[in-house]
Amino acid sequence: MNKLSISTFIFLGFCLNICLLIFLPDGNNTVNLIIRLTGAVGLGWLIYFYFQFLGLESIQNHEKNDVTYKLIDIDNSAKAQFSDLIDLTFTTIKDINIDFEPAIYFIDPDSKGYILKDSTSKQFVSQLSIESSIVTKILSSNDINILYQKDNPEEWNNLFDNGSWRGSECVIIQPLLFNENTAGFIIVRSKHFSDINAKDQLLIKHLSDIISLSIKDLDILDKTIERGKDQSQIFDLLTQINLGHSETEILNKFRNLINYFYNYDCLTISKIDESEKRANIKLIDGVKKDIPEQNEFNINGTINGLPYTKNTLINSSNSKFNLFRFSSSEKLTDSKNNFIGVPILIDEKLWGAIMIESFSDQVFNENDEKLLLLIVRAMQASMLWHTEYQNMYENAIKDGLTGLLNHKTFMDRAREEIERARRFQHHLVFLMYDLDKFKRINDTLGHPYGDYVINTAAKIIKDNVRSIDLVARYGGEEFAVVLVNTTTEAAMTVAQRIVDNIADHNFIMEAKEVNMTISSGLSEYPNDSDQLKDLIQYADEGLYKTKDNGGNGVTVYHAMVN
Repeated sequence: MNKLSISTFIFLGFCLNICLLIFLPDGNNTVNLIIRLTGAVGLGWLIYFYFQFLGLESIQNHEKNDVTYKLIDIDNSAKAQFSDLIDLTFTTIKDINIDFEPAIYFIDPDSKGYILKDSTSKQFVSQLSIESSIVTKILSSNDINILYQKDNPEEWNNLFDNGSWRGSECVIIQPLLFNENTAGFIIVRSKHFSDINAKDQLLIKHLSDIISLSIKDLDILDKTIERGKDQSQIFDLLTQINLGHSETEILNKFRNLINYFYNYDCLTISKIDESEKRANIKLIDGVKKDIPEQNEFNINGTINGLPYTKNTLINSSNSKFNLFRFSSSEKLTDSKNNFIGVPILIDEKLWGAIMIESFSDQVFNENDEKLLLLIVRAMQASMLWHTEYQNMYENAIKDGLTGLLNHKTFMDRAREEIERARRFQHHLVFLMYDLDKFKRINDTLGHPYGDYVINTAAKIIKDNVRSIDLVARYGGEEFAVVLVNTTTEAAMTVAQRIVDNIADHNFIMEAKEVNMTISSGLSEYPNDSDQLKDLIQYADEGLYKTKDNGGNGVTVYHAMVN
């Protein structure tokens, strides 16, 4: 009996028994009671049968995949390099949130279960049976899963050896795939489910994709490339990539890698522009003749544009192209111009291209193609990591509404500025701002208008200070500013200008216009205090003194207390 027929049988039986229990007329006779009892027993049996059926099917599916699992042996494939990649993954996850606890499991062909490869916590169990409920859930989907402790106590106990739980914990689970089968999975535990947002999940998914890619690449490298140095060099580079590096730094590392493997006359890495008709040269190495002055070229009708227009690997040994390298101002290429190029995709979108050129009789063979594809895949992984990390970093330090520094980042940066001022014996000025009578905006015009007012005020404040100064949304409609290497006298000019500019600004949204004012307080390092909490408190006291005086002004703390 197939799955459909069994499911249909269960469904019809379930409906019949429900109808018996609901629509059977009330009565106390023996026949009526027997029918009701039969319906209840039948309903229970169907539910049991349903779950038994699913469980047996799940186990059978696991048994079918045993052959695939035996193909995976991480320990025999670039063990050191792969371990470094896992370490980098854990470090990145910790960068997201220091309280996150990641672990990684891989299939063990001998035990037919998943063994713990590495983790940052001793509480993860060393082995998970393939027949456990948690593994069944993981294998049911190739996508990311979230498991909440309070809703899944049984599965939770299968994951962790010991510990007392508050009920707020959760784990993110992302499978690691090899040949479309689950080779393992990453698990990230969080103390509180609210600490995990959509961007965290996306980044963890990307990290898992990279490890999955690495498993596949290790297998490809083992099977297609005889030079052992190729494998180690590529994965050594991946493990050395710092996510905080600039785009240029990352591309230069790959330039060195390509130079290690290829003898070329010119290497070009370019990035497509917004029009998708031109590309900008991000890196060029070797012979730099005929480079466009603006470092950009048309992707149509040029050799360097071929990976863009063809959207695949290009090898001049397979077909000849009578094209210009960058522009029509050059000489046409001849038969001695050999090249190999590959498009660069980031998150499945065309990002750029890489082109290797030789101005000799050198021919790029099939192994050159395979190696370049692997290098490009590693480059795509690194650039994706870099992009996601930068987005993550920006989101972590900035307020979502205004783009100013958030409260936590402001406090960290302010401490750094105090230390710098102490070292170089500079003065700092702390300014606290609060919009006057802001509650009436939300109450009368609504929260969208209130957000508009906060965002506009933030821009005015930001526009009136220097790039070296700190500006933060301290909370609600309150802002904090640190003026670096500034005294009270000089700061008063800036503080009052901000107050005046906000008072003069017409806040208009959807034909609704209001006038706003703002109050401010000022304290100075080191004259008022050399402690951050004191400086903020004193500036706050000045602010509320301004409020008491009707708002729309600035109060200097030490002038207030003297």
